[in-house]
Amino acid sequence: MATLLCGSCLSVFSKEAKGKKKANEMISIALRHTACFGRCPDYTIEVNRNGIVTYTGSMFVTDSGLFTKKIGAKKALGIIRQAEIYRLDTCKDRYESRMQDLPGIVFTIKYHSKKKMIQNANFGPAVLDEMRKTLDELLDLKADETGTLQHLDGSWHKAAGSHK
Repeated sequence: MATLLCGSCLSVFSKEAKGKKKANEMISIALRHTACFGRCPDYTIEVNRNGIVTYTGSMFVTDSGLFTKKIGAKKALGIIRQAEIYRLDTCKDRYESRMQDLPGIVFTIKYHSKKKMIQNANFGPAVLDEMRKTLDELLDLKADETGTLQHLDGSWHKAAGSHK
């Protein structure tokens, strides 16, 4: 009888632990480059653990609007795992901006039950710059002489919004 009761307790504790683990599971990470007082590109790129990447071009980008691309769950999970290894969840919510006219870098990490934002990440620890590079490499974009980002390649699919 005691064994049966103990087994039931373990089952309940196991389900609770799985529920907590699932709630703290990172489901996406997004990087936003904000505008500046000049012509700095304003765009967001978000990687979802299901392998879908979303790009939203807002201002001073060649491709504006919402675009999606499949990179596969394995690659997406690798990027999310990188964020977990870097312990981005332990970063401050906001870093002090040392310059007025720099474009901002904002990370948004979504979990099943919460969301964490890291503002002015360009003034944070070096791991934030490494994470920025990883996410920006998914775009494979270069800026022209005016600072405007070049076109997305053919692997991106237009979902919504305007297109210049």
